Amino acid sequence: MTNVLNVFSTLLWTFACTMVLPAIAGVVAGETAATTDFVIMIVLTIFFAGSIAFAVRGRARGLNRVESYLLMLVAWTVLPAIAAVPMVTATDLNWLDAYLEAVSAMTTTGFTVISQIDETSRAIVLWRSELQWIGGLLTLWSLVLIVAPFGVGGLPQSQIALMSGATGREVTNSVRVALDIARVYAFLTGLCAVGLLACGLSLFDAICLAFSTLSTGGFMPRDGNLESFDSNTAQIVVCVFMLAGASSIFWFRMMQSRWRMLAMHRETYFVFVVAIALGLAYAVRLFEAAGSADVLHPLTALREGLVTGISVVTTTGFEARQSSFSVLPLPIVLFFVLIGAGSFSTAGGIKFYRLGAMFVQAGRELNRLIYPHGVRPAKFGGQHYDIQIMKAIWAFFLTVVIFVPVLGAYLAEGNLPLEGALLAAAAAFANAGPIYASGWLQGVDQWPAIGEFPADKKVVLCATMILGRMEILALFGALNRTYWFNK
Repeated sequence: MTNVLNVFSTLLWTFACTMVLPAIAGVVAGETAATTDFVIMIVLTIFFAGSIAFAVRGRARGLNRVESYLLMLVAWTVLPAIAAVPMVTATDLNWLDAYLEAVSAMTTTGFTVISQIDETSRAIVLWRSELQWIGGLLTLWSLVLIVAPFGVGGLPQSQIALMSGATGREVTNSVRVALDIARVYAFLTGLCAVGLLACGLSLFDAICLAFSTLSTGGFMPRDGNLESFDSNTAQIVVCVFMLAGASSIFWFRMMQSRWRMLAMHRETYFVFVVAIALGLAYAVRLFEAAGSADVLHPLTALREGLVTGISVVTTTGFEARQSSFSVLPLPIVLFFVLIGAGSFSTAGGIKFYRLGAMFVQAGRELNRLIYPHGVRPAKFGGQHYDIQIMKAIWAFFLTVVIFVPVLGAYLAEGNLPLEGALLAAAAAFANAGPIYASGWLQGVDQWPAIGEFPADKKVVLCATMILGRMEILALFGALNRTYWFNK
């Protein structure tokens, strides 16, 4: 446990530093109370981190497998609790709602219990967007440093060395890998913010939207949707960087020094193709719903359709206009939400890599019916699939297939219809929260907002969002009874 606390203290130091930005926003906006709250939280968090570091000094070693899983669990549960404190003091949210908002932000889900963003403290609005960015970075670190190396869910391990410039079987340094990931992630975020500024957005809106876009989180810095920015080019910029956030971090690393490997990384190209294809389907349906070019110009329908389709596949949840997600049937949207996007990305869902592996195995089994003694390699792009990887992938897939419907049935108790409950469950697990609030029902009879859920269901949604980010199977490793009883 001392090893976990040692690394967690470092995370707390870093987390305290991130609170400086909303404190500055509070100063600029003249929000004295919010600024004071963040300054106090910075001091308390640093004190807490220093106390832990001092307590475990000289006794900490490297993390083993189970301790790494436990570190993930502690980070995803405790950091949102700290992040929720300024939300409680600076808004009228109660503790549970503030914690749900913080968990939703850090897991890049996008569920929100705040109904009036324009009337909310600017420091809090920036903080919740920054939390999504932090959560996206924490997701990448978890995947590359813990989930994939330990084989959770069958994620590939062969490309991890790319992040540190190591070759072959050379052992990489975790700190160096983490810094490389952070550098690429921050660079893309900066490019997005500059692009949005060039489109006419204010500095505040550009920063908040860039944080939400690269993290595929979906929080808006103002009431409404992307249409409220009154900038068509901003929507195009958001589309480009939603795809960037949903692409494997290794793909961007290959662009820096491994050009020959780009063609082998087929998962990213499948993400692009499927997202654009779904966007075209949305564009056709939006144009048909409008009825004529006088109501909705074909180019406008194309742009809004691409925003919507890319937003679904990347599990971001941005809309070009209200209720655009619902122009396609709910089962289709549910399918793409659960699949998600790239494996080493900030997007949620099952991931294209796992889906590709299952198709590869299905093809091999069909081939075996005709050529029972044939030997065919299991390969998708540059990644080989062995029996251990396939077992892990099918175990993860089976867990998701069971978990989401059971959660949906639980959420359906009360005044939430089953289809709405299933969408809420899928959105929570795949970290695609805004899709639930798209306005799937016509008229005044709408599904209840997340803030109107009973307390027990809010707790379950928080747990589900965290499980989605932990790749669910890692929880069983963190809570391994035999390991901890034998300590």
